[in-house]
Amino acid sequence: MSSSPDPTADATGSVPVECSVRYLRVSSKRQMDTDADIDPEGNSIDTQRKVTTAKERALGTVNVGEYVEPGNSALTISKRPEFRKMLERVMLKRDVRYVVIYQRSRAFRNFADAVIVKRQLEKLGVKLISAKEDFGEGVWADAMEGITDIFNEVQVRLNGQDIALKMGNKARNGGTLGKAKLGYVNETKNIEGHRVNTISLDPERAKYIPMAFELFATARYTIDEFRDQLAEAGLTMPPDARWGRRPVSKTTLAKALRDRYYLGEILYQGIWYPGRHEALVTADLFDRVQRVLDTHSGAGTRYRTHKHYLKGLLWCARCRSRLTLQRAQGNGGEYFYFLCRGKQEHRCDLPYVPVEIFEDAVADYYATDIWLPAEIRDQLRGRVDAAMDDMFGLTEEMRSDFANQLDRLDRKEHYFLDLAAEEGWPKDKLRERISAIRAERTQIQRSLEQAEHQLDTGRQVFYQALALLDQPGKMYRRSGEAVRAILNRTFFTRLYVDARKVTGAEMREPFDVLHEAYRLYKTRTYHRAAPDSARSAMRSAAQTAYAPHDRSTLIDSLTSIFDQGWSKPIMVGTAGFEPATP
Repeated sequence: MSSSPDPTADATGSVPVECSVRYLRVSSKRQMDTDADIDPEGNSIDTQRKVTTAKERALGTVNVGEYVEPGNSALTISKRPEFRKMLERVMLKRDVRYVVIYQRSRAFRNFADAVIVKRQLEKLGVKLISAKEDFGEGVWADAMEGITDIFNEVQVRLNGQDIALKMGNKARNGGTLGKAKLGYVNETKNIEGHRVNTISLDPERAKYIPMAFELFATARYTIDEFRDQLAEAGLTMPPDARWGRRPVSKTTLAKALRDRYYLGEILYQGIWYPGRHEALVTADLFDRVQRVLDTHSGAGTRYRTHKHYLKGLLWCARCRSRLTLQRAQGNGGEYFYFLCRGKQEHRCDLPYVPVEIFEDAVADYYATDIWLPAEIRDQLRGRVDAAMDDMFGLTEEMRSDFANQLDRLDRKEHYFLDLAAEEGWPKDKLRERISAIRAERTQIQRSLEQAEHQLDTGRQVFYQALALLDQPGKMYRRSGEAVRAILNRTFFTRLYVDARKVTGAEMREPFDVLHEAYRLYKTRTYHRAAPDSARSAMRSAAQTAYAPHDRSTLIDSLTSIFDQGWSKPIMVGTAGFEPATP
């Protein structure tokens, strides 16, 4: 099959007619389909094609290629694939005399790119022609081109600054930036004669968002199972020009579960602002989901988070809401501060507090409020062994019973072994009986060993707790952030703060009962149990050492110990003490 003749060739096969290529670009995909008759800026692809084609006719060239950059507003040429393809074609085929563009602002967004491309084309003998800007030839023409490119770059940067300023104002005033998130829709409303772009609830999908958070908060599903549940319920992505209805992806769901936008907040430059859109989940539900996601290590998705050893620990003493860690930029760097969730919801007046303020406040709290005096710690430590001995004495009857059971099992095992040695007895059944006896004996021995181990573990945990209460303020101040985080998780579930100080705390076991008992001892507000009743309660607790303890009884017992100087050892069931470090 013969190839089509070259339209630029004459009868001898030579190519006397000069060739050109044209480059067309729009900043947004919407301009791709804009009709030339209604395009107010004259920048549509159709408009550019007509103008550049007319310029090629005026030059007497034949077009051998058209390169269209659809909706690419990149500042540099390196991010414009069609422009780079055009340059590669010009350099490889070496048959082009002119590159025709609509105007220089369509091709170049910065002065440096314009200079580099011009030099590359000149080396190839190719001239760049702007159809809308006739600069002519010579030194002054080159100067005018350079000035035009500089002004184009300045205009681009000024426009960027103006857009950033408007976006910042919109975000700070609660407006949503960009495309609506899942569960919401972009909407244009006419307000007092002005067209205003805003966000409304998606009537089809908004109902699924709180359902999704409630479902995931149960901690019963992986992200895959979670997505399948929502797909079965009917949640889909909104259709667009490229895709129809389709299930929501795992990535989209994972990001949505972390997104504070559904709390009614707007993120701009690392700071969350109260938004004007309607919240779809409550703060409590959002927090529960975050805890589940944290246990899933992000459910397979990595998120950028700002770490601080006080994060998640601080709560507002005024409104009892959690404090969140926020990041801000300014004065040549970034800084962090804590913000009350209640303030974000306009129901609390706690101000923004730099992290350094609460770092010092927590360190001061360690030094003044959670330590126990040496004499109290000495009383507790000095009587633990006596209490443990008392516990073992109280279980002597149980030990004797276990010993009798072991002796009985030994005799039964010897009996069946003797039978197995004789002929005529069913060996399979005898082996089963012997195996059952040995398994029962192993279980009894294991129970005794576990009892001793658990009691000894309880004693060691108690010792560790007392050691941590010896000058914890000094230990905390000289520790690094990683150790401080461990200490905080060891001592507290919550710290309540107000302005510049810690006003109270919710402590973990066993520190909560130790401090509550010591507080009651100091204020003399407890009701002292009679010695006999205290002793009776002690023996009952020791005999049921593996049962969960009653917190109020434990506090009363410890308070009595402080007051009576350990006239009689009182010890709690070790099941109540968790390890002193997480």
